Amino acid sequence: MKKTLLTLLAGFALFASTAKADIALSDNLTMYGYLDMWLDGYDSDTANDENDFGVQELEIGFAWADEGPWSAVYELSMDGGNVFGGGESTDIATETATITYASSDSLSYTIGNILTYQGFEAFDATGLYQYSYSGLDGASLYSADYAFGGSVDYVTDDYSLGLWIGDSSGNASYEALFSYTAIPDLTVTFVAADDPGYDSTNVWASYDYGDYTFAAEYYEDEQLGQLETDTTMFLVYKAFGDAGLTVRFVDGSDLTDAGVVNYERLTISPSYSFSDSVFGLVEFTFEEEENGETGEEFAAEIIYSF
Repeated sequence: MKKTLLTLLAGFALFASTAKADIALSDNLTMYGYLDMWLDGYDSDTANDENDFGVQELEIGFAWADEGPWSAVYELSMDGGNVFGGGESTDIATETATITYASSDSLSYTIGNILTYQGFEAFDATGLYQYSYSGLDGASLYSADYAFGGSVDYVTDDYSLGLWIGDSSGNASYEALFSYTAIPDLTVTFVAADDPGYDSTNVWASYDYGDYTFAAEYYEDEQLGQLETDTTMFLVYKAFGDAGLTVRFVDGSDLTDAGVVNYERLTISPSYSFSDSVFGLVEFTFEEEENGETGEEFAAEIIYSF
């Protein structure tokens, strides 16, 4: 098992119903991935109606590990577009591409293209409890996603520490993480990022109680000394066997070309696990801005994981 903190955090966020079972290609090499198809429509008082559909993403990953301390991961992502339908451009990109050396069961060193420590809401669709993100108009909040650098991660049953250092336009960029996991079913995480272009603070907590998951997150982002994002999110997920229901509320502010926009988002998202590999959901989101502008969003999504 990899001892990197990124794997731990990603695994915590995944639905059990969509957890992938790696395909063994050899004794040391496995393959995994998912195919994400979606339909969404956005209707607001100020924007033209839009409807999109097609393949959101095809992701294929390879994980290699020998019997010693070394392991490697490579993930290739193809975002949907004209090839699949939906009328958007196609983008092929490398996501995770890392080599890890585990010097002990707890301590590991990783170099490569690494996903940010930031965020309760996962980067991949397989780690989300709903379709959209908490940002204005459903956008992702976080100041970073994937970047090349190196990390040192120390993981125990009670807590985890992580430090990532990379390059940003010739200057150093940092992320530091502390995660507390000593209490069963409770995770509390703090992440601070310091980059020449931004400074961000991310605090989130999640607690599993029977069939319920409760989560809360605070995120603040300053870019070039100006507060750009200041958002608080609350989420409740209830499992009903193979079915589930997510309710999320967001109170936030975001800096746009028109200035700072204060907004609230309420999301209701029923979901269903059709099998160990196939997972689907629908989402209804209601957004209201401080100036009185309102919007309603509907989305449907189905994910096949392997």
